[in-house]
Amino acid sequence: MKSIEDINKKIAAKTAVVLTASELKKRIRAGETITPEDVDVVTCGTFGIMSGTAAVIAFQAAEPGAFRHATSMTLNGVPTHLGPCPNESNGHVDAMVYGTAASSRTGYGGGHLFADLVEKKSVEAVIETDAGTITKTITIDEMSSARMIVTRGAFKNYMAFVNPSESEITTIFSVTPMQGNMNEATFSGCGEINPLENDPTLRFHTPGTGALVNGAPGIILGTGTRSSAAKPNLSLAADMKNMDPNLMGGFRMPTACECLTSVATAIPVTDDAALAALSILDENISLPVAAVTNRTAFDAATYADAWNGDARVRVDPKKCTTPECNRCRDLCPREAIREDLSITKSCMGCLTCVKVCPAGAYSANGGTLHTSTGEIKIILRQSDRVRGELAARTLRDRIRSGSWRFGGV
Repeated sequence: MKSIEDINKKIAAKTAVVLTASELKKRIRAGETITPEDVDVVTCGTFGIMSGTAAVIAFQAAEPGAFRHATSMTLNGVPTHLGPCPNESNGHVDAMVYGTAASSRTGYGGGHLFADLVEKKSVEAVIETDAGTITKTITIDEMSSARMIVTRGAFKNYMAFVNPSESEITTIFSVTPMQGNMNEATFSGCGEINPLENDPTLRFHTPGTGALVNGAPGIILGTGTRSSAAKPNLSLAADMKNMDPNLMGGFRMPTACECLTSVATAIPVTDDAALAALSILDENISLPVAAVTNRTAFDAATYADAWNGDARVRVDPKKCTTPECNRCRDLCPREAIREDLSITKSCMGCLTCVKVCPAGAYSANGGTLHTSTGEIKIILRQSDRVRGELAARTLRDRIRSGSWRFGGV
């Protein structure tokens, strides 16, 4: 056995062997025999829709005495929840903003706002007070505090959703109406690189443990809401001023906007049990299949079905025969398609453009669920393995540099 102290000493000396989950599993698939002596730390990551994300922000809205109480506030049209501090007569406001809050601006929500703030863009604050309306622009650098809290993140077990009814259904789990008769599926989760798939008993994911939230140093507060032994998840907190906008954002849906969040954690390889848990592969991770009408699982596939395809979408603009249809741009949840149909770095490979383009200008093997009831084509991914791996690499590099260790960040 190795102790945490032993591993921390190696990290400080920059001699620790640190791998991402993907790097470790590649060696396992290659048939390499790996022991706890061969690796000291494995970093894991996940990125996708995490509805339980919120931010607590605070800033000076006006000179002291300009108003007594603020009664409501929006940021870029996103409603906030003022308080809990009343801040009577001091001109300061503090508020909580939900990542799923919808703005008065179409296709914009809390997740978009968070990314804009982290990108140091100016946002418009409209504050209603007992003395009248205050409108001002504000940046994150002008805020006295901006902290993100994830109340339910990095679920170990997500579900894939299908529509077993005969009629199509509009749902938060699909950008377009979900076709009936189980003809298509959507899913979430990064499979074998997810932190809790690699530590299912939360042996190393304990309150006070360091983690990266959207690339920023943070801590695990404990388990999140709706966490259970079978389906654990985490609650975390981190300072938004240190986050990476590429590891977060908003995701447009038919009736609302969702919040995209990333989490990366490090697992010390102290013994055989830790390494055994880290050796889990996609093909051995169950992906329950549930009816979207009641969210009750009735079958199962695996994350190998979900992630054996293409992580990103290819585009051939020459195939577009009706540029005026614009369905790809109008329906892209990430607004990642330019006028010339090329794809920006905002893309997370969700597959929406592949489904909606009538000419097949966009293509990708998005995977097929193999269930006891038949094969079901995946038409929407609400997680991004590419960014999940980026989150894991970001933490790996910090550990290799000696700037992160167990027991503190």
